[in-house]
Amino acid sequence: MRLRPLSLRGRVTWAVLALLTVILVVLFTAVDLVLSARLHADARTRLTDRLALAEQLDPRLSAQQLVDRLRGDGVTARLCVRDGGGCVAAASDPPPPGRRNPAGPPARPQRAAGARAEVPVETAGSVIFVRTELRGNQLLTLSLDTTQITDAVRRLIVLEVVGGLAALLLAGLASARVSRAALRPLEDMTALAGQIAAGDRGRRLGHPRTDSELGRTAAAFDSMLDELEAALATANAAEAGMRAFLADASHELRTPMAGLQANAELLLREDLDRPERERVTVAMIRETRRAARLVDDLLTTARLGQGGLPLSTERLDLARLAEAEVARARTLAPALTFTVAAEPALFVRGDPLRLGQILTNLLDNARNATPAGGTVTVSVRRVGEQVLLEVADTGPGVPAADRALIFERFGRGDASRSRNTGGAGLGLPIARGLAVAHGGDLGYVDSPAGARFQVRLPAAT
Repeated sequence: MRLRPLSLRGRVTWAVLALLTVILVVLFTAVDLVLSARLHADARTRLTDRLALAEQLDPRLSAQQLVDRLRGDGVTARLCVRDGGGCVAAASDPPPPGRRNPAGPPARPQRAAGARAEVPVETAGSVIFVRTELRGNQLLTLSLDTTQITDAVRRLIVLEVVGGLAALLLAGLASARVSRAALRPLEDMTALAGQIAAGDRGRRLGHPRTDSELGRTAAAFDSMLDELEAALATANAAEAGMRAFLADASHELRTPMAGLQANAELLLREDLDRPERERVTVAMIRETRRAARLVDDLLTTARLGQGGLPLSTERLDLARLAEAEVARARTLAPALTFTVAAEPALFVRGDPLRLGQILTNLLDNARNATPAGGTVTVSVRRVGEQVLLEVADTGPGVPAADRALIFERFGRGDASRSRNTGGAGLGLPIARGLAVAHGGDLGYVDSPAGARFQVRLPAAT
């Protein structure tokens, strides 16, 4: 069975309790060991100090007086006088109840650590003792029972266990309350995420301080929500743009396809004479070319959007290219005046076909917008490390509100979609995309009269 993981609050509380338990165990163990060692050292020091006192007392004191001077404070004294091979007790304190009298040979005596080398402190069970020979063939034995020390250490251990458990209980309750208060911002974050998931996407944490962990987390959470909303808005706009693109493309293709269908049905239903049949055939070819050009523009637009339009670049004179395109425009619009003002030898690196397409789209746009008798001016000049190509006309110009719209796909200042007001709205977007593909840009420049479009391209070295 897989256990469910504890909450963050529970993990913090248990981690604090575990750390506090380790600290208390280490602390209490160190205290017990140090205290026990200190008490035993004090007991041994008491024995050795009494032994030194016995050696300094007046030898004229009786055995009972000597014992009375040495005993007390837990120390018992026993003085024996050697008589032949035996030992006769002269005076002593009563031995501790239940303890063996250390006057006899102790069972496997051990030397205590830290005792004086000349007078070793020996151990027999819980009793420690020292022996020394005095003047007059006397054997003095001083002993001390360490049971009280052991009992005191045990009582301290019990007190530490009870106190430690109480401290852990209080620490657990306090840690739970503190962690609940400390983690309240996370609960607010969870509640906010639920509200956002329910549809209230404008909510934010808005933490005033960002110099703490929770403040930085709240700020990062708000930034993430802003990015998600921006991404969602971008995705919705892209989806709306794609739908509009498909609708506009379908609308633009429907006109030539409808013309083809009508002319084809006319050829099938009617018995037309030769001139009328030729007129219908020419109309079908014209609509076919219009549809093919629209499809080619759509394909170019898609490739520009994906950055995959192939370019065959070479070093070319932009002024000569402008003169060639203007000569073609003169033949298409004899009612307009075309002029070229170009500095000599203005070289750029680019695809001649695509750069010509940029200039063709700009000239077609000027041709359609300029009334008969108007003028279209093409100028080419160098400014710094760039070559500027401008196409200006004497038409009505572009209103300020429509200057961003004309560079969008199917975007036109006139929303009527009339064939008389221009093409499908792809010429200028394609021209700008081609300029960007060459490392430059295309934009609209303010002009006192008419419209002025400017292409910026890097100059060739």
